[in-house]
Amino acid sequence: MASANPSSDTKRTTATVSSGLRQSQTVRPSPPQTPQQQLRSGSFTSTSPGSSFRNEDDAIIFEIGARWLRAGFEGNGTPMCVLGIGPEESRRAGDYRGWIEGKADAAPPSHPVNAEDWTRTYELWRPNLRDVDLGLVEDKIERLFRDTYNQYLLTDAGVSRLVLVLPSLIPHPLLSSLLTTLFSRWRFPSITLLSSATMSATAAGLRSALVVDLGWAETTVTGIYEYREITTKRSMRAMKSVLQEMGRLLTSLASGDPEKPSADEISVGFAYCEGVTSRLAWCKSQAGDEAMDELSSKTVSIPSPTHPEQEYTDVPFSRLAEPVEKVLIAPGVPEDEFDDEENSIPLLVYNTLLALRPDTRGTCMSRIVFVGGGARIPGLRQRIIHEVSLLIDRHGWTPVRGKALERQRQRLRELRLATEKQASNREPEQPASADASSSTDGERPGLSKEEPELDFVEQKLRRQNKDIPVPKQGVLREVESLGAWAGASLATSLKIRGMVEIDREKFLQHGLAGATRDSEPPVPDRRSGLRAGGDRSSWTLAGWA
Repeated sequence: MASANPSSDTKRTTATVSSGLRQSQTVRPSPPQTPQQQLRSGSFTSTSPGSSFRNEDDAIIFEIGARWLRAGFEGNGTPMCVLGIGPEESRRAGDYRGWIEGKADAAPPSHPVNAEDWTRTYELWRPNLRDVDLGLVEDKIERLFRDTYNQYLLTDAGVSRLVLVLPSLIPHPLLSSLLTTLFSRWRFPSITLLSSATMSATAAGLRSALVVDLGWAETTVTGIYEYREITTKRSMRAMKSVLQEMGRLLTSLASGDPEKPSADEISVGFAYCEGVTSRLAWCKSQAGDEAMDELSSKTVSIPSPTHPEQEYTDVPFSRLAEPVEKVLIAPGVPEDEFDDEENSIPLLVYNTLLALRPDTRGTCMSRIVFVGGGARIPGLRQRIIHEVSLLIDRHGWTPVRGKALERQRQRLRELRLATEKQASNREPEQPASADASSSTDGERPGLSKEEPELDFVEQKLRRQNKDIPVPKQGVLREVESLGAWAGASLATSLKIRGMVEIDREKFLQHGLAGATRDSEPPVPDRRSGLRAGGDRSSWTLAGWA
């Protein structure tokens, strides 16, 4: 029998179909889900197949040096990439000489070249900017950053927060060129600057340290107390001079007369010389070491300086220690022959400790941190500490020294010896009843020699703090560090804003001249990351001023 109301049947049919569709959607199997991915911070998050494996809020850290660039994300223990600067990295598009002729730095040059010209093409900048083309430096920086983002970081430049780890002694024109390139080429809202010396101490788990950076162009010694740079001294004796001296040594070996002093020209390849230095250069831990003397009598076979891919040559192992000792230790050279900018490394460390306050000095000398390329040379760190110990024994902690002072000290010693001899020859004239008369006054003999008694407050503090370890003070001690990049990664992952936070608009408007010249920059608030009082209207260069 047909329904009297066809519209009601239609509604029932539509409702039935809709309910069926809802049921079919309910029982339909769910699409495959991406398994939980572990982020670098250690947390677990469910992500979709098209999402990234990292947090978008993670900052990107760049450590920029004279020859190397390290980059990676915050929270990592090691950088994702380490890029060098050289002729191979400076080739233009369509330049295939690296594949046709082989690497330019592997083969020896066609004619001897000057030592400075030999290393010039492998440097991003130099401390002396008189002969440096800042426009070329800006182009190299831009290319390095583009290659890093496109090949290793795989993210858009300008999206994440940028943190730069730089030495505090970087020249202002170079710092201005670096910031101008980054702000004008990409849309970074702000850039944070962190000191490489302070970050090296942070990576060692220290708040106070003496950081010895054996870098490429110069060696810097920085005294840090409670994360603040107190004093910094530098010397031009660094790995660049060591490599040039090794190049002269290998050039003399290639000429067939190892004992002949070579001129200031080098005829071996840069990569070959750098490989020999990084693998075979060493330093005696101390003079007169029998084990080292026995090792020095050995010979090693190295690739020939003239034909490194075909022949080998025998070299006394002791000769490979000469460049390091001659450049960095400078044994036998009087102190008065050094300029202020070319002190030997032990003397540089001693002068930096001498410039610190006594309490700060006692803390820093027990926490010496060696970083840089030269810190990997076997025996060098032990030799530096040994030489510093000899300087302390010889001069003490007084900056005054010289022949007149030595003559005065000799006269005082002679006067003291004469007085002691005269007092020993003199017979005692005190009566025997002196002890009895002194004891009648109620005073115990020898009371002045006893130690004063501690008050009850100090005794209570000593009982409460007996389990607390006493920190090392006043002894020379070395502490290992993971490096400046690892320290910056740790500090940035704590989400604390740095002391130097450069805003894009303010820098493009005023440049470095827009920074305030505060002698004592305010300490940022640990909770909010802002400066004291929440004032973000101005910014300061802090240690870079």
